[in-house]
Amino acid sequence: MLNPGIYALAVREITAALTASAQSAISDLEGVSAVTLEAAFAYGSGGTSCAVTVQTSFDGGTTWRDVARFDFTTASAVKHANLSARGEKGVTAYAALGSEGVTQGLLGERLRAVITSVGTYANTLLSVRAAVR
Repeated sequence: MLNPGIYALAVREITAALTASAQSAISDLEGVSAVTLEAAFAYGSGGTSCAVTVQTSFDGGTTWRDVARFDFTTASAVKHANLSARGEKGVTAYAALGSEGVTQGLLGERLRAVITSVGTYANTLLSVRAAVR
């Protein structure tokens, strides 16, 4: 696999409400066989909910597919997901993820995080890291 390692998909303070705020993608991950994701939410105050969806692309970033979703509210938490390129053994239809969902078997050559938050948070930090192998 090209470029194994640990990558930051999002490291930012959450303040004003965000609607599908796509973070910068990491690319050149051809041949990825697995990814471990860690989403850390350090709650300060305010807000009501924050969801971060990790997406992958097979066409250079034109089309994005959800592979993991992490949901947070008004408490600090650290959550993990382990994804494998080995998944479904038959044809399946793509569906966007619901709360705390994962999709196995979809790992393209790039990854990104997309953040949606409700309400105004203060002193709240979100980081999403990917260990790619």
